[in-house]
Amino acid sequence: MALLMAAIVYVFFFMPLGDVGPYRCAMEASDGHIASVQIPLKRLNKELPEDWEPYDYMVLEMRTSTAQRFLLGIETDSAIHEKRTHLLPKAWVRVSIPLAYYREKPAPGADLAATVNKPLTVGFMHIEGGTVGPLDHVKGLSLRMYTPLDHPVIEIRSLTLSKEDAGNAYLDTVPYIDRFGQWALEDFEGKVHSEEELRAAWAVEDDSLEWSRRPYSASRYGGFAGLFQPRLEATGVFRVTCRDSIWWFVDPDGYLFLSTGVNGLSPGGGGNISRRPGLEHLYETVAEPAGQDNAGGRGAGRGGFGGASFGQQNLQLRYGNDPQWRDRWAEKTRQRMEVWGLNTGGNGKPYMGYMSVRVPMVAGLQDVYGEQFGQQVEDALRANFENNRHNPLLIGYFSGNEPAWLFQEERVCSLILEAGDSPMQRALKAWLAAGDTPERRRQFVYDTFRKYLTTIKQVKDKYDPEHLNLGIRFGQSVPPSDEILQICKDLFDVFSFNTYREAPNREYMDYVYGKTGLPMILGEFHFGTIDRGMAPGLVQVADQRERAVAYQYFSEQAFSHPALIGTAWFQYNDQGLTGRGDGERYNIGLVDVTDRPYPITGGIAWSANRMYGVHAGTTEPTTRRAKGIQGNEDDLVSSSNQ
Repeated sequence: MALLMAAIVYVFFFMPLGDVGPYRCAMEASDGHIASVQIPLKRLNKELPEDWEPYDYMVLEMRTSTAQRFLLGIETDSAIHEKRTHLLPKAWVRVSIPLAYYREKPAPGADLAATVNKPLTVGFMHIEGGTVGPLDHVKGLSLRMYTPLDHPVIEIRSLTLSKEDAGNAYLDTVPYIDRFGQWALEDFEGKVHSEEELRAAWAVEDDSLEWSRRPYSASRYGGFAGLFQPRLEATGVFRVTCRDSIWWFVDPDGYLFLSTGVNGLSPGGGGNISRRPGLEHLYETVAEPAGQDNAGGRGAGRGGFGGASFGQQNLQLRYGNDPQWRDRWAEKTRQRMEVWGLNTGGNGKPYMGYMSVRVPMVAGLQDVYGEQFGQQVEDALRANFENNRHNPLLIGYFSGNEPAWLFQEERVCSLILEAGDSPMQRALKAWLAAGDTPERRRQFVYDTFRKYLTTIKQVKDKYDPEHLNLGIRFGQSVPPSDEILQICKDLFDVFSFNTYREAPNREYMDYVYGKTGLPMILGEFHFGTIDRGMAPGLVQVADQRERAVAYQYFSEQAFSHPALIGTAWFQYNDQGLTGRGDGERYNIGLVDVTDRPYPITGGIAWSANRMYGVHAGTTEPTTRRAKGIQGNEDDLVSSSNQ
């Protein structure tokens, strides 16, 4: 990514239309990397004061020509406070942005996404990165964009301040979403315009799947059954092994196995209907409810989503609207996974489970100090373990995802002390009575974390001792502390982490492996682009074909590490034009809202043919890198991989 960190090109291009804006900001960079615009406050609203401290909201009417994210900054006399911003492209929208996002860091939530993603109805913000501070000497706004694609332009026609939330709204009257759930404001390659055209595309895919074969010689679980690979003891469950200093999964039949997975397998995702105020003119037509599936992934049932889904409507059009349409979708998905080389994710394939325990928590740190905590864990998990003890498709269990308190231990202790009375608060007060220091606060959090994971492990080992403990999928871009890594070494069979980059950070992996000696799973990654009206995800590339290039580069760089034994793409379906509950609306699917695969699936299949040779060291990983790539590590100094 170093080549992207070129000199900033400052672009000042304003075109006032009439006496008051809008101001057109052309986000161009002559070197192709970074565009930056500073807009004096008085050029946007002559009546605005420089002291914004009495106000709680910045209200903007904006239009951006691109789905690409940009950094929206407030410039003071001492700093520019920037936050990543995504807005519906090519439409005038009103956004009412809490100024608290710029004044102070967000309080840790249950995980990183819950901490940093903030919905705006017509977009969303990602507020973890960037500086924060007082807004008493505001000079203007700033706009910044990394690796701008397709000559983007951002327009601002109104800026006001408010003590009340003015609400977010889609201000145009032209529908943003068509009857198939696609972006309506612009044509794009692959867009369907009629039912006949859609059925023809489905028929082409059906024919291709009939004559296609899985990319490598596989066992029934998806392990490698090639002649040069040894077949080990068949134990009936997944396990891990290290052979000649290289780690592998071993499938239940004894074949070496590398997990190539996909998250979020569900029928009809990416097409949910939002009932939020301000979106009255968004749709050409509204899909009818097709069931109660959580089709959009996390948060699909929150924030005004109903049961209606364009995605499910399209699936019923393809597979029939009788009760068996979901079964037909599931069979097609299994067939796709076979051909694409995806061997993990459920739907008849091996999968990774979850150990979920609902107990009181602060910033994702569980309260383990109640008298009944151990019994609560056993009651919550016993049935799951007993039901899956002899399940050969279950690889193992995760015990958490992206803890937000990591590296914020002192602050989390403050939040515990500020919260209501609880066993954890009483335990913390007793601990700090012997000395309240940063070191003792961190130790309290670490001890709490260890007790939680130890209790879960004890219950798992009691009721399901054979399946793997896959640990917590850490989300920070730097390794956990040595104390946390020691806990992982003591309690986990596998170390897991998520990362959103061009390729996994080799130094991160080497450090973790050196401290734990554990094999590793990479639990989430993705690449998106901007042609469908959705944001490009946490790492963007130039177009749909470059997503295939990016997948192969990431996957092969990952499996070239001797300890990396699994990757999982996030996610199967696009998140959709209206976003999920926390606002995310990413073009990150393997299939679109009309149930048609993206070109990236070809890159997955190509990589699957090579991954065993890459991991064994007999095949060099590809060095071809995607065009237009840009990840979050380039635009903000961020402690998360989000």
